[in-house]
Amino acid sequence: MKRLMASSALALALAVSANSATAADFEPEEAIRGLVISGEVETFSGFMVYGSESGDTEYDEDDTQFVSGVLGRLSLPLGDNLSVQMDGELEYSTTSLTDEKQDDLFQHSFLFGGHVSWRDPETALFGGFASFGSGDHDDDNDGADRFDFYAVGAEAQFYLDDLTFYVQGGYIDGATRASVPQIDDDSLRDAFFGRGVVRWFMNEDSRVQLEFAYVDGDIDNNENPASEMTIIEWGARYDTVIPGLPILGDSNVFVGYRGAHYEKNDPTNAADDAEFVDHIIMVGFTHRFGTQSIKETDRYGATLDLPNFGRWVSAGEPLE
Repeated sequence: MKRLMASSALALALAVSANSATAADFEPEEAIRGLVISGEVETFSGFMVYGSESGDTEYDEDDTQFVSGVLGRLSLPLGDNLSVQMDGELEYSTTSLTDEKQDDLFQHSFLFGGHVSWRDPETALFGGFASFGSGDHDDDNDGADRFDFYAVGAEAQFYLDDLTFYVQGGYIDGATRASVPQIDDDSLRDAFFGRGVVRWFMNEDSRVQLEFAYVDGDIDNNENPASEMTIIEWGARYDTVIPGLPILGDSNVFVGYRGAHYEKNDPTNAADDAEFVDHIIMVGFTHRFGTQSIKETDRYGATLDLPNFGRWVSAGEPLE
């Protein structure tokens, strides 16, 4: 009996030791096997340059401005694979904060949005989104040219080792606050868009992102037939973590570029055609919570985003 008790005690001690060793070798990253509560808060500042060959805009007076923005995202799991994400974004120019506003230059935009999705972090994500907000490309202070919008659509992501492929498509409709529910001439209406994004993770905390979007809708909607408005937007961004900054510590930083071409085509009078382009270079900081790396956020957390619909919808103002 004593030998049996001694053998049992020894076996128990060996089991406890083996279990302790296994726990000691367990990496914290391996603890996440499903979706997690996570979020991002991001701020940026940038310099924007405008250009036009049509001569219909007023960029000869001033074709540059500084812009800034802040956005937040929060992803909440609803089970093993379902989740919801909420987005909020504000972008504004320095001229919108002063009395030196100029006609045709971007002033500000904001949006709120929500996503519902099913996700397998190892393979893919499928879901839908809805968003609403406003944009302003004019210098009026009475709100008459602040273009409201709503947007709905579907989205999907596909995961392949260090690559994420992200596609979106949907419908956008806009109007001015002063004219709702009437249709305003300068507002982008009845538009469809497609967007593609590729993210390459060089390591857990370094990412390169490339994106492209195409928008096709109507403008001059009080005319018959309405003019066609086409938007082509492209962008690139690099995110990384700089360790050990004074006071800030480990910091998520990024540099990015975004460009867009806006064009109006009048089917009855080519003299009314117009176009312009804008380019912005930006730098910013991102604070992430709920996950331990940029790649982990992409696969398990707040991975979804939205285009700046407010800029698209209000771009009809400088095209007039």
